[in-house]
Amino acid sequence: MMGLLPWFALVIVGIAAMQWGAAQVADVLETACTRWKLPATATGALMGVATAGPEISVNVASVSFGWPDLGLGAALGSNVPALPLAILLSYLSSRLRPGASPEEPAPQVKPQAVQVQALPYLGVVVLLAALTLPPPISGLQWIDGVVVLVAFALYFGRALLRTPSRRRDRVPSGLVKPIFLGVPAIGLGAVASTMGAQKVGARLGIPDIVTGLFIIGFLCALPESYSAWRFTRNDKPTVAVAAVMSDGIASLTLALLPLAFVGTGVGNMAIYMLNLGFLAAALVLYAASNHRDRGQKLGLGLVLPLCGGYCAYLVATVLILMKAT
Repeated sequence: MMGLLPWFALVIVGIAAMQWGAAQVADVLETACTRWKLPATATGALMGVATAGPEISVNVASVSFGWPDLGLGAALGSNVPALPLAILLSYLSSRLRPGASPEEPAPQVKPQAVQVQALPYLGVVVLLAALTLPPPISGLQWIDGVVVLVAFALYFGRALLRTPSRRRDRVPSGLVKPIFLGVPAIGLGAVASTMGAQKVGARLGIPDIVTGLFIIGFLCALPESYSAWRFTRNDKPTVAVAAVMSDGIASLTLALLPLAFVGTGVGNMAIYMLNLGFLAAALVLYAASNHRDRGQKLGLGLVLPLCGGYCAYLVATVLILMKAT
């Protein structure tokens, strides 16, 4: 076990570097969005692309090293816990805010988040299932990459085109440096975390897709979901949820392009189907509980079923792995 520690430390260092780099880029975009007076849903779309940088870089690294299943697992593993964690942290952020009273209403997400983010996210999950699950065409091929790229372009364009025309302030200078520092940090962190995770998984006898799910993917999801705490504390719950969903859309489209263009099979079909099924169920629950006029209240009525569903997902994953062995 001692031999695993250096490799696991490499994973932690790599993920920390990726998240630091993504935070630098996200901060620049948040400043630009504020100056440009973009609505919360458009801001979330741009922020989500920035925070999906680690998953995209991990997939490039995993393909380069010949471990595509690792990248596929990382893309799914960062998606599955992200929404339940973000909703939970948004709720806790409002309840643990200094001076908050028990009667204070739960954070409220604007209703257009469902049309702009949740339904396109659900559409991407269904599209991915249709492209990769049927036996004759299972797995990712280059044509699937083209399809998901078009799907992302349609989503992203729609999110930005909904932006009303307003007088926009000039973006301050000095924002280029964080991007020049952040992007290399994401790339180097992806190489380090991918190498370290594969070594840990190989020594423990864990399939690459499971290693990606619960080592790289889950650890990537933690800081991304934690940003929901910060946004909600700043009275931006719509940005918090929109950023998580946009990150998920980018992770299941842009991040899968390297895997699609080299041709990647699904290593463990049961695990893969479980992940897509959970994502679809979580998004259906979110959309169904949205009020057309008032939006979505991030209260216990949403927190408990999402977090309970995630616990059930973990149990199902363990049972599938036990059956496989």
